[in-house]
Amino acid sequence: MYNKIIVPVDGSDPADKALDHAINLAKSISAKGSLNKIEIIILFVIPDLPAALGIESPRRSIRTGEVISFPEYVKEMHELKRSNAIKLLHAKKKRYESHKIKGNDFILREEILVSHGNSISDTIIEFANKEKADLIVIGNIGLSGISKLKSLGSVSRSITEKSSCPALIVH
Repeated sequence: MYNKIIVPVDGSDPADKALDHAINLAKSISAKGSLNKIEIIILFVIPDLPAALGIESPRRSIRTGEVISFPEYVKEMHELKRSNAIKLLHAKKKRYESHKIKGNDFILREEILVSHGNSISDTIIEFANKEKADLIVIGNIGLSGISKLKSLGSVSRSITEKSSCPALIVH
């Protein structure tokens, strides 16, 4: 039933729980005799940095401390976010690769996307549609914690409202 599962991660505890749940789901499906290998795509979406309306003043480089232009600063921020995302995804993949029972019950794939003007949830949904995902498993609240007063985070809420495939929210 679920051959391709997308799990957006951001380093938060709810995202880790969602990934745990997706791995356990894949193991359960495999244990029931599924002949198909289940692909779990661990997805990290880097939000576009806002163009900071009217703020074109020079900034200090994160790496060197030198004064650099605002566009150079934005580029440096994206490179830093991408580098951190790669480290996070590799660590997740390494940890979960050891969970395989038969060595063939699931495949882990890492993906990093930049939102490019879209919301994070729209980027996740577009990716899921492109991949023809069967399920999105997502934590209820991410690192931003914007919606902590509500029962669901803004990204998970949006995915459940807009996704064309089923979405499972892990609390």
